[in-house]
Amino acid sequence: MIVTVSREYGAAGLGVSAAVADRLGYRLVSRELPVVVAARLGMPADVVETVSDRPRPFGERVLEQLGGGVPETAQPGDSGEYDLVVETRRAIEVAVREIAAAGNAVINGRLAGAILGPRPDVVRVFVHAPLAWRTAHVAASLDCSEAEARAEIARIDEARRTYAKEAYQIVWDDRRNYDLMVQTSRFGVDGSAAAIVAAVRALGG
Repeated sequence: MIVTVSREYGAAGLGVSAAVADRLGYRLVSRELPVVVAARLGMPADVVETVSDRPRPFGERVLEQLGGGVPETAQPGDSGEYDLVVETRRAIEVAVREIAAAGNAVINGRLAGAILGPRPDVVRVFVHAPLAWRTAHVAASLDCSEAEARAEIARIDEARRTYAKEAYQIVWDDRRNYDLMVQTSRFGVDGSAAAIVAAVRALGG
C-alpha cells in the first residue's frame, strides 16, 4: 500500500508522515526524493525543490544554483527554463512511480497523489490546519515572528497551489482529489497518524 501526503505548510505534514510510516513499518520518502531526482538529472537538489515546493520566479533560483548569471537575467517564458521544469517534473514522476511499484511507502509531498491518481493501492491524504495554528507552529519551528511565519505560509502554499494547477490541472486543496483529509490542529500529529493508519488498515494495508 502507498500513502501519499499533501499538506498545507506548517500543518506538521512531515511529522504525520513519519508517524504513519513508523506505525505501519513502511518506508518514509520525503527529503530523499529531491536528492535522488537531482542526482539523476545532474543538478542541485535545491533546484528540484524549487519545481514543486517553492514559488516563482523559478528561473532566478535555477540561475543562482547553477551559476548561470545574475537573477536579473532570468526572463519569464524562457524555453530553456520551461524545458528544465518539464524535465524535472518528469523525473519526479518516474521516481514516484518506481517507489509505488516497490510498495509499502509513505510519500510526503511532491504531489505524489496527483502523479499516482486514484488507485486501489494508494491512500491519498491531505493534512491541513487553521492559519492561526500553522502560524504558531511555523514561528516556533523557525524561531521567527508571526508576521514572518504568515508570509512564509502564504508564499509556499501559493507555490504548491500554482504547481498543482499548472502541472496537473487540479485544485491543490480540493477534497475531491483525496481519500482522506486530516486536521492536525484537532487531532495532533499522533491522532492524525492514527486516523490515516486506520484507513490504510481498513483497505488491507
